[in-house]
Amino acid sequence: MNGEKRSAAGFGAIGVAAAFIFSIAWVVSATADPSWVLGSSYVSDLGVSDVSLTKDIFNYGCILTGALIMIYGAGKAYAYKNAECASGILLVFAGFMLILIGLIHEGEPYHRAISILFFIFIAFAIISAGYSDGKAGRMLNAAAAAFAVSAALMALFGISVQMGESIAVIGALAWIVCDGMKLILSRKIEASNKKTRKVEA
Repeated sequence: MNGEKRSAAGFGAIGVAAAFIFSIAWVVSATADPSWVLGSSYVSDLGVSDVSLTKDIFNYGCILTGALIMIYGAGKAYAYKNAECASGILLVFAGFMLILIGLIHEGEPYHRAISILFFIFIAFAIISAGYSDGKAGRMLNAAAAAFAVSAALMALFGISVQMGESIAVIGALAWIVCDGMKLILSRKIEASNKKTRKVEA
């Protein structure tokens, strides 16, 4: 794989796990609080819910997912060079911001700044990886990156800030799954290409 220094398959699995853990935490916590409405409520409203189950699941989910994303990003930065490495570094910062979101809740000082920084870091991580994927001919991953960013922007400016935030989170989770699968499959694809080259030789 273009720009790869070491195998990142294990880190890719961690990224996929992080996306699924947050998805489950989000669905369970939102279901437990009937007052939370997709597109009308901010995602971080779940962290200050009057329902204890919702509040606890969401906040712990942010902390756990943030830690996994930091590991995933660090592994990606370690295994790759250039734009993919930059994407990994940005994911480390995004993961750290997500941990802080689970600790510093809506209405508390700096929460809004932390949330904005989270979306900035994750957006540039997606853009950086999308650029690398497009340059390397991995068009499915590049398309996933483009869709995640463009869908969030359209929802943000075309519908509401709340819906834009939710779509941005959904898009980021979908992209992490795609990017994680890319890392998981990278060695298998490289090994297959080497076998093909040997047969042709």
